[in-house]
Amino acid sequence: EFMCGLTRPEVTARGEKLLQMTERADLLILGTPVYRATYTGVFKHFFDLVDRDAMRDRKAVLCATGGSPLHGLMLEHQMRPLMGFFSMQTITTGLFGLTDDFADGRVVSPDLNKRIERVANEVVAAFAPVRALAS
Repeated sequence: EFMCGLTRPEVTARGEKLLQMTERADLLILGTPVYRATYTGVFKHFFDLVDRDAMRDRKAVLCATGGSPLHGLMLEHQMRPLMGFFSMQTITTGLFGLTDDFADGRVVSPDLNKRIERVANEVVAAFAPVRALAS
């Protein structure tokens, strides 16, 4: 839906809706497989189309999967700087999983499950000041 063009006016109506939903989201959970030590071209192209100013102060959880524990460095060296370009606030803990961490589409790694729980707590804490102001 968004890969059909190089610029935003070229995407389909559904692709435009996906981009707008992303730009309005309070929290984004962004994930990609690691390919050649970075995020995929599809992931990058999506963010090439996103309005940079619309992403300011949006919160994001960074997630990736890869074939080696060293691929997990991509979260810090590739994804976090890209989100910084958009002035997004990334949750401190990133999530990285290896093939062995999953079975039948579910997380089976106790360590990864602990990190997911930590991320969930960090997300709640990131939104706590917003809720306090709304009260």
